[in-house]
Amino acid sequence: MEVFSSEAKASHWLKQGNILIHPTEGVWGIGCDAFNRKAVKRVYEIKKRALNKSLIIVCNNIDIMQDYLMPYDPNDVDEILKITKGPVTILYPYSKERLPEHLQNDTGKLAIRVSAHYPLKSLLEEFNNSIVSTSANISSQETLQDIEAIKEIFPHEDVALFNKELGSLNKPTPIIDLISKEILRQ
Repeated sequence: MEVFSSEAKASHWLKQGNILIHPTEGVWGIGCDAFNRKAVKRVYEIKKRALNKSLIIVCNNIDIMQDYLMPYDPNDVDEILKITKGPVTILYPYSKERLPEHLQNDTGKLAIRVSAHYPLKSLLEEFNNSIVSTSANISSQETLQDIEAIKEIFPHEDVALFNKELGSLNKPTPIIDLISKEILRQ
């Protein structure tokens, strides 16, 4: 498995349509360029994830996804951020006409996290786009924190590791619906 410590090399890897194991706020993630349909399909394949289970979009600024979303009140986002006081994934209503089909789902909502975790934020700034991300494990199996175990379950040529530090959160981020304010994952 290729291992990168440079944002430029990891970004180049993503731009080539490859898969990247990356640090998040709390767990190792696995993802790819959100707008590369083939790469997104590959994430589903190697994770053995059901296609009806959506992936989270991670970006360094919500503006990069704005064209794909339905209009919303920014005060709603501020309210959620005040309540959670930490990293959070927010479900935004999206435009079916503008969002690529491979990112759409039955709910009409897109899970987006604007990452403040420095290593991931730096990578996203270098990449200048959004990635899809999910925990780096096989679907329905235990979330792995040990990078050596993760490397063993993803020994594929198109998977590399962006080897930077994890955040201090010891679980995935909460997920909250922007409109209903319902907490879907605590």
